[in-house]
Amino acid sequence: MQVLLPAAAHWNPADRPGLASFTADLLEEGTESMSSAEIANAVESLGGVLSSGAGWASAAVSLTMLSRDAAKGLALLTEVATRPAFENDEIERLRRERFADLSLRVDQPAALAVAVLAHELYGTRPYGRTLIGTRASIESLQSEDIRHFFETHRSPESTYVIAIGAFDPNELGAAFDEALGPTVDHPETETPDFGWKPPTQPKAIIVDRPQAAQTELRMGHVSVARNHPDRTVLTVLNSLLGGKFTSRINLNLRERHGYTYGVSTSFAHRRGPGPFVISTAVGTEVTGKAVREILNELERIRDEPASAAEIEETRSYLQGVFPYGLQSDSAVLQHLKTLALFDLPDDYFDLYQEQISAVGAVDLQRAAREQLRPHHIVTVAVGPASELEPQLAAEGDVEVVSSDSVFA
Repeated sequence: MQVLLPAAAHWNPADRPGLASFTADLLEEGTESMSSAEIANAVESLGGVLSSGAGWASAAVSLTMLSRDAAKGLALLTEVATRPAFENDEIERLRRERFADLSLRVDQPAALAVAVLAHELYGTRPYGRTLIGTRASIESLQSEDIRHFFETHRSPESTYVIAIGAFDPNELGAAFDEALGPTVDHPETETPDFGWKPPTQPKAIIVDRPQAAQTELRMGHVSVARNHPDRTVLTVLNSLLGGKFTSRINLNLRERHGYTYGVSTSFAHRRGPGPFVISTAVGTEVTGKAVREILNELERIRDEPASAAEIEETRSYLQGVFPYGLQSDSAVLQHLKTLALFDLPDDYFDLYQEQISAVGAVDLQRAAREQLRPHHIVTVAVGPASELEPQLAAEGDVEVVSSDSVFA
């Protein structure tokens, strides 16, 4: 069972990155009538597991328990989701945990690459920082900031309850209405500022780690929202390009050249225009060559129609793995969550297989030309700058930054 709240990270103020995630993590740490210890005891009495957190599209409180205890669980879940206390002791404890987490991320090449790419693509706009925020923003958060954020983004009209299990939907719906009780409606009439300004030419940013044994590489540009009309075509395009083991980029970099153990591409699922990202780690000495091969593949898929055999293999792969994503309660919940958060039609997944079958070479080439922009690519390489700078000079302007500055 999960309650989805509209207090998502896309509402983070420019000077408070990480606020949504910080607020959501506090939900399970005490309510107006229950301490964090009492909540933990209540969850244990149900034999359940409770968690809370925030993503780019929503905040969520989740509870897993026996179906026979659904009514009790829902009462607890709505208590946690709607009546948080935000006690100062819990705020300070979470602040210390965040500082420790941020300190660890400075030594994680993948975390550095993701954060730098996001900031370069979106700047101070919502998607320009990681969900966890920065040390400066976490240090500045006060209880009134947290309370104001929660109260501002808690519209009941935008709150969803998703439940998977053995229960009567009508009874559970009535129990939810009773547990939720009277609320003050805060309709969100504004839209987050998802705007962005594409670079006029490719750019490379090097996060200097002089002793690194290899280079962590992220390349990308701003793309489209999850509910874009071409999303199914982009699913096939992404799988063909870099979304499966036999994809073009993986066969090129791994099998043909031996530059990496694996590479992947993705169109991020966001309510606003999310990023298209290529992710891999390569030997430092071949970083420049790997970047050029990736760009060549982006150009090739724009210029040359995919073969019928390649398209059929990709469609068969997507249709074959689709049922595996529906084998557990949590997987079904994620599909329902996708429908709710991205305003997709109720029959979206019912028609998924049919829509995948309908994607052809003309659709793929059109989408590639419209949605893949190799000349606007930002490349982030985390590794020794002295070795990387000459290799990436041909890819446009090169900027070198310190790893210590990324999460400061």
